Parts: sequence; structure tokens; C-alpha cells
Amino acid sequence: MSIKSILKIILQGLGAMLAFVFSLVVANMLSPLSSEIMAAGASATGFLSAGMAFLFNAAVNAVILVWAARCSSLRGLRMAGQLFVLSFGAQVFMTQIETGYFLSAFPLLNGNFQLYNLIWRGFLTSLFFSALVTWICAGFSKDARPQEMFSVTANNAVKQGSWLPVVYISLYMLFGYFVAWQVKELRLFYGGPVELNGFFEQWGITAMAKPEFPVFQYFRGILWMLCLVPLFMGFSGKRLELIALSTLALALLPTAQLAFANPLMPAAVSLGHFWEVSISTGIFGALCAWFVPVEINPT
Repeated sequence: MSIKSILKIILQGLGAMLAFVFSLVVANMLSPLSSEIMAAGASATGFLSAGMAFLFNAAVNAVILVWAARCSSLRGLRMAGQLFVLSFGAQVFMTQIETGYFLSAFPLLNGNFQLYNLIWRGFLTSLFFSALVTWICAGFSKDARPQEMFSVTANNAVKQGSWLPVVYISLYMLFGYFVAWQVKELRLFYGGPVELNGFFEQWGITAMAKPEFPVFQYFRGILWMLCLVPLFMGFSGKRLELIALSTLALALLPTAQLAFANPLMPAAVSLGHFWEVSISTGIFGALCAWFVPVEINPT
């Protein structure tokens, strides 16, 4: 790779970081948080300082979306849509539907429309950011795009989508218990016991309290996979690069925002979720990239 190409990638990455901050600020202006959440946020802390949290989130979003855009065979609105599905789906929709499921743990979101506002804010951020990254990476130009190397057939998607969500449930249970549930503050936050229960005892209690929980997580596994499908269909790189990108996307897009000071949960809870989700969904992203896309021209 030439020095010119490296410099171009660096500039695109820096431009995307600025675009992310711009998109975040504009979304906040168009759809501000409630006064109650803002007041609670004044005393909230994150596991990173405010400046480092902004830098971390901007870097994560820039790296993943610029990488996806540079490897995309699509152009124009199709590329922007591809990036939007990845950004909004993995970073906003998938996280907030679980927030909605555990809504009782978040008093500031009860009895109001703030959860919908969080989704709307995320929608706007992803919409602006995806369009800007498409422009930064010359997606709106008429330059030739690289050839796509993978497709997603309906038969294979259904076949892999039948068992991969079961793997997701297993990953969720394992890392939920052996990573997140080990944090005492997190257990207490969700109404769990002070003293740690055994693995099977704890999940037995959860199954008794929420018998629909496995079904809910099974469909979440399907939705995680669908977040990656547009990326698979337009990808022009090799399989290992696709696995690396998918792993990074599902590991960090849903979790980077936990670094911010969060009025909805203490920093210890955010950090526990960060490690739990980044590892489990990262592994799931790798598995999806390995089994779901089919090579068009295998070498």
C-alpha cells in the first residue's frame, strides 16, 4: 500500500470522526433528552472521562463504517443504506429493544416516551453519519467500485438463521453469568441477589420469572444476523477480513456508547455490560460472517 493510500485512509478516518460528533450534536439538538434525564446526567459518571468517551466512540464508529464503506461494492444511497442498517441496527435498535425488555430497571424511562426518544435520536445520528461517511469515502461519485465477493442466498440464510440464534442464546447465558453477573453492582441493579447464585440456579430463577426470555433472545439472535446481511452482500474483501470487520462491528458498535456518563446506570454496571456484550456479540459476529455469506467467486 502506497503512502498516498495510507494518508487517504487516515484522512477519511479523521473526517468520519468529525462527522460522527457532528451527527451526534445535530441529533441532540433536534431531539433533546428530557429535563429529568439531563438533571440525573449532571452527577452521572462513565467508565471513561467525557473527552475520552467522545474520542472512543468517534474512533469506533469511524473505523467500522469507513472500513465497511471502502470495502463496499455499492454506491450512492445503496451504500448509505448499507451503512445505516449496520450503524442503527447494531448500535441503537438492538440495544434499545433490550432496554425496553428490562424497562423496570430504568425508572427514568418509565411512564414516558423517552425510550422512543433514545431510538429516534439514534436513528437521526446513524442517518446523518451514514450519509456523511458515504460522501467522505466517495460513495456518491461515479468512480468504479470494487466487485462484490459474497452473496446471501435465502436458503442459506434460513438454514444458518435456524441454529445461529441458539448459539447466541448460549453465548448470552455464558457471558451474562460469568462476566456481567459477577459484578455485584450489576446484580443489585437488576434486582439480583447480593451473594452469587450458581450458574444453573440463576438461569433457573430467570426462566421461572421470565419464561419467554429464551424466545426473546432467539429472535434477537436473528436480528443481530440481519444487521450484518447488507454488509455481507456488498463486501469486496476476503472472508477473513469480513470476519474481522463483523467481529469488530458487533463487539463495539453496541458497547462503545456505554463509556459515556450514563444517567440510566452506574459506571460499574456499564463496564460490566461492556465486557459481557463486546465479547459475546463479537464472537457471534464472527460466526455469522463465517457461515451466512456465500462466496461468489471462491478461490
